[in-house]
Amino acid sequence: SHLKAFVASLHKLQENEVMTDVTLILPDQSAIQCHRVVLMAASPFFETMFQSGLKEGTEQDIKLDFADTGTIRSLVKFFYTGDIKLTAENIKAIVAGSEFLCCEHLKAHCEEFLMGNVGLSSCIDNYQFGKVFNLKVLIKTAFDFILSKFREYREISNFDKLTEDELAEVVSCDRLNVENEDVVFEAVVHWVNADPDVREEVFPRIAPLIRFPFCTKTMLSDKICCSSLVLKSECIQLAHEAVWSQFHLNCRPPSDNARCIPRPSFHSNRSLFRIVETKSANKVSLSVRVTTLPWRPVDLDGSTLAFIDGKIFAFGGGPPSKSVKSINLKESNPEWKSEQEMLQAEKNPLIVQFADKVYAFGGWGTKVTQEFDPALNEWRMRSQMPGRCYGGSTVALGDKIYVVGGSQRVCYSYDPNNDEW
Repeated sequence: SHLKAFVASLHKLQENEVMTDVTLILPDQSAIQCHRVVLMAASPFFETMFQSGLKEGTEQDIKLDFADTGTIRSLVKFFYTGDIKLTAENIKAIVAGSEFLCCEHLKAHCEEFLMGNVGLSSCIDNYQFGKVFNLKVLIKTAFDFILSKFREYREISNFDKLTEDELAEVVSCDRLNVENEDVVFEAVVHWVNADPDVREEVFPRIAPLIRFPFCTKTMLSDKICCSSLVLKSECIQLAHEAVWSQFHLNCRPPSDNARCIPRPSFHSNRSLFRIVETKSANKVSLSVRVTTLPWRPVDLDGSTLAFIDGKIFAFGGGPPSKSVKSINLKESNPEWKSEQEMLQAEKNPLIVQFADKVYAFGGWGTKVTQEFDPALNEWRMRSQMPGRCYGGSTVALGDKIYVVGGSQRVCYSYDPNNDEW
């Protein structure tokens, strides 16, 4: 509405033949006769210039060289008419010009144009361009597109033009859409091979972000463990630990089409098991080393672990127990501490955090729902589950909690606010 009123006032200026009072000298030495009041109303850049009291603001002729002649003419025309033709060829120059002239409304209009043209051929370019000019919505749109199409990384133009930080941001994201982690490893290798002289030394910093335990066994044994890049970078430890986890910790690749499982810390400094590679007489052998932990593990038999408010919690136990213990690994000498016990003894309860409370569902053979309020440090019983769910999963989504799977193959939803299943 402000723009329409402004354009109407310009028409009045033209109808009354109000004299121009400033001349813009363009890079090709051509000139545009303008009205100071129009430039000031359209651009904070010109408003500051003309009101600063400096010499340049009082001169009749003003030289402009922040963009090419065609771009400046398009911007001035926009100031007078409110119309501008955006194309794939001129959009970047128009964004840069609107940034220079502080025209946020035009910059936002350009952002909408760019968002409508995000695709396999432009998502990387738009993602990086958006960061240069702080186009936050464009950045998110392009980034989400990259995540959703990552399995087609070979079709994404300029994929190998991602910086190290940008690739790390993409690879580490839980929303990365891949069938399994094989694609992630291959994409990282593809990126490294685009500039091996520089990027081979970057690989050890990217490799820990690849969730090797969720690669297929064939990929691990036939390609990753034999990869010269992995061997030269001394990242073979990650691959060996992934093989160990798959065979001995029953870790399997995700079966759906979205990468939604957090990376396990099998190669962290606090791993219980570590694969040790030894070489002698041109022979390589593997052995298992037990790493000494800086804290004593809790008895995990029958308990459920959860990460809540910066601490690890262990709920229940076997035989069924009311026990709740926590440990804060950020403390200098972390130790397990006893917390407020549950009201009902449980073995392997399903645990989920919802808003400011924690919920424990069922366990071995029970349908009990228990709610813990950290602020009051107390448990209370809530409505029982419709049926048992042992070995299932639970997640808070929207305004409900869902209990899914288990040996009973159930799917229940629970409304914590109304205590209704």
